[in-house]
Amino acid sequence: MTLVEDVIHKPSGLNEIAPDWAKRLVHQKLPFTLSFTWFKWYYELDSPSKCVVGEAYGYTSSYEGECRDCSEFGWRFGDLFLRRSKAGIETNIRMFVAHWNDKHAQLSMNRTN
Repeated sequence: MTLVEDVIHKPSGLNEIAPDWAKRLVHQKLPFTLSFTWFKWYYELDSPSKCVVGEAYGYTSSYEGECRDCSEFGWRFGDLFLRRSKAGIETNIRMFVAHWNDKHAQLSMNRTN
């Protein structure tokens, strides 16, 4: 494998797949329940085009009809946030990132080129 191929095939993390949500869910504490920020995040996590998976798809909800797994990951993020399960969110992030790299990494490369 050449250096160029190594860079192209390097797995992405949430920072590359959904950087806005990575800043929130990975690098910050969850907001206080029922605060303005909590309501804003929950509304966005409940909106298919604004949630973690929606951001990965370029802020669109097209994945709902294209990938059942992505749709399930998206709804799970909202549920786990509602339950304030930081550990569950971290697990869902790991599973979503693995799925994205396995099934959709080409999509994100095409969007940046």
